Amino acid sequence: PGSPNPTSPKPASPVECSICFNTYDNTFKTPKLLQCSHVFCLECVARLSTGLPPNQPGDQLPCPFCRQLTSIPLEGAPALETSKELLATLPPELQQEKVLWMEGTKLCCRQSSDDPENPDSCISIDVAMSKPESPEAPPAGLAGRLSRCDMCDDWKRILLLSALIIILFCIILWPVQCALKTGNLRCFTRTVAMS
Repeated sequence: PGSPNPTSPKPASPVECSICFNTYDNTFKTPKLLQCSHVFCLECVARLSTGLPPNQPGDQLPCPFCRQLTSIPLEGAPALETSKELLATLPPELQQEKVLWMEGTKLCCRQSSDDPENPDSCISIDVAMSKPESPEAPPAGLAGRLSRCDMCDDWKRILLLSALIIILFCIILWPVQCALKTGNLRCFTRTVAMS
């Protein structure tokens, strides 16, 4: 996009990823070219590739638009070809592509080359899906059964509800039992002492 035309009704929009609508840059939003010629930012492609099912053959990523498959290299999404055309439209200071790599589900980039051994010189973002990788196994025994019970999470309400049910049964069932035994509701027989 060039400078806006003074006669145009609105300025030209910046080049952006059509998944996340963020403007391309030379780090996590680097424009990556899929085999179908659609372009998305590196972060979105990395998120899509980490979300692939484990039984998918050969890390084939379907394009979000046309569903054509793209082979993800062993190094991950950062090794995909960068769209040089879109990178050239960025400001001059953002046209130099930075080195990015994957560490598990983290997309990493070195901020400065002053001290490559310093872990603080790297920035990373986790591109994994929000669900945990492996669910925790509940403990065995009664504690495990209670941890699987969704109602047991709110034990105060369960305790209060149980007490109310017991009281309700005592109020309703006691007179019914009395009526069945005596034939009437006069279960309290008063003995009047004669003087």
